[in-house]
Formats: sequence, C-alpha cells, structure tokens
Amino acid sequence: MMQRKSRRRVYWPAAAMFAFLGVLLFTDFGIGKSLFIEELLNFGHLPLFGVVALAILWMIRSGEFPGTNVKAYVKAGVLTMGIGFITEILQFFTPGRFFQISDLVYDFLGILTFLILVNPFPGRTGQIRNTVRGIAIGLIALAAVPIGPAGMDTWAMKREFPLISSFESPLEMMRWKEGESVIMRVNSHSSDGDYALKVKLMPGTYPGISLSYLVGDWEGYETLAFDVFLEGDTVLTMTVRVNDLEHNEEYTDRFNRGFSLIPGQNQVTIDLNEVKNAPKGREMDMMKIVNICIFAYKLEVERTVYFDYFRLEK
Repeated sequence: MMQRKSRRRVYWPAAAMFAFLGVLLFTDFGIGKSLFIEELLNFGHLPLFGVVALAILWMIRSGEFPGTNVKAYVKAGVLTMGIGFITEILQFFTPGRFFQISDLVYDFLGILTFLILVNPFPGRTGQIRNTVRGIAIGLIALAAVPIGPAGMDTWAMKREFPLISSFESPLEMMRWKEGESVIMRVNSHSSDGDYALKVKLMPGTYPGISLSYLVGDWEGYETLAFDVFLEGDTVLTMTVRVNDLEHNEEYTDRFNRGFSLIPGQNQVTIDLNEVKNAPKGREMDMMKIVNICIFAYKLEVERTVYFDYFRLEK
C-alpha cells in the first residue's frame, strides 16, 4: 500500500509536467513575431528542459532529491533529451512549427547545467564544486547572449519605422536571411547613409533575400520603396514577394511582382493597394505583414546587387 502511494506521488506530478510541457511547446499564444521574442523563446528551452530534467530526477529517486547516484543523473539526462527530441519530431508535423537543431542544443544545455547545479558532488572539494557550477552558470549566461542584441535591434526597428532597413547598424543583419546567395554589409553603393546590403546571387532556382522581422502594421501607407544597384552589363529580372500572417503558402495568397533592374542605380516602388488586393478571394491584412522576399528565378550565372533604404511612404 505504501509503495502504491509512493508511485502515485510520482506519477501525478509527471502527468502534470508532460501536460504543461505540451501546452508550452505546441500552443500558439498569439505573441507577435520579432527577433527578440524568437530569441527569448529559443533560450526558454534551456530553463524549461532543465526543470524537466530535475523533475525526472526527482521521479527516478521516488521523491528523494537530489541524491548522489550518478546513474540516476545520467538516466534523467538521457530521458529528458529523448523527450526533447520527440517534441522536435512532433513539431515537424505541427502546422506553423519546425524541427530546429538549435532547440535541441538549448535543451541539452538546460539538462546539463541544471543537473550540475543540483549535484552535491560528494567527495569533491568545495573549490572543485564551485568551479564546475561556475562553468554551468557561464554556459547559461553564454546561451542568453543573443537576447540582448536581438532586443536592441527590435527596439531600433520600431523606433525608426517607417524606415524598414538602411543597414547603418550591424545589428540589422540579424533581420535578413539569404537563400542561394551570400550577403554582407558594405560601405559602397549606398543611397541612404554609409552602408548597403551586398547580395551575391548564386546560380540556382530562387536565389535571393528575405526579411521576416519587421514592423508589420502597414495600414495608412501608400508605397513600399527600396533602392538597388546592379553590377554588370545586362538587365536582371527579380521578384518581390510580400505576405501577411494569414498566408497559406499558396502562390495566389500573397503579393508577387516582377521587376527589371538595369545596370547601375535603380529605385523600386510598389503600390500598397496592389499588395492589399493581391491574395485571391481576400484582402491582405495590412496590419500584419510578416515577410518581404526578393529573389531571382532560375539564375544561371552569378550576379551581384546592392540593396538599401527599404521604407514605407505616404
């Protein structure tokens, strides 16, 4: 009877823990998309799985915590890492979620550091215990580092709006992603300030750049504009894609427009009324724009372009 009560004391908290874990990892809480929020959520895997590892250690030890049995710590770590891997696999099949190696890295760091911090290290000197725990705390602090720059850039992005990006700060590079291309911030061919974004488009199907972190409320603005300098002697055709949060990944549910760049300086201007009316069967939600993508199609030779001064105008 006592053993049955002991198991209940362990199993009920376990069930509650797994339910809570599922809510956190698979529920969309409607948090606005920003680089700062994304980095904060990424880092959140560390303390979350650290606590899960401690809870599993407590269950393995039948409530006697923390204990000194090395096998119990190893078992708790392996089981928790297995849970982390399973949740990433499940997110691969969950709409709006993705399998991310970086999440597994944060999971592992949380498991490792939290188990180290509670281990009494029997038979070791105080200096050794403090050194090992200091390393664990250092790993946690190192994992939290990306949150600071992301927060600074998110604040600057909101302050500078309706300027979307002018590349005057190196932190802006965190907003941009390349596909089949190489990007770098350079102080040449800029049209606003001293810096521009150099994009080396490689031969491929859709070489280009995308901006997924931006102030998404475009209501009340008339045009999206940006400047482009094209190297070389021949015209280059590219496409601008814009979509909102409701986008269903279909071509007809977003804005797409091709434009031709001539060698030298160009300015691209897009009527936001066209963007608003682009999705088939509905209007674009101009208060929830989440992505700008600029790309070439089936590029056969390497081309270099410089982008600058992305802005909204009234």
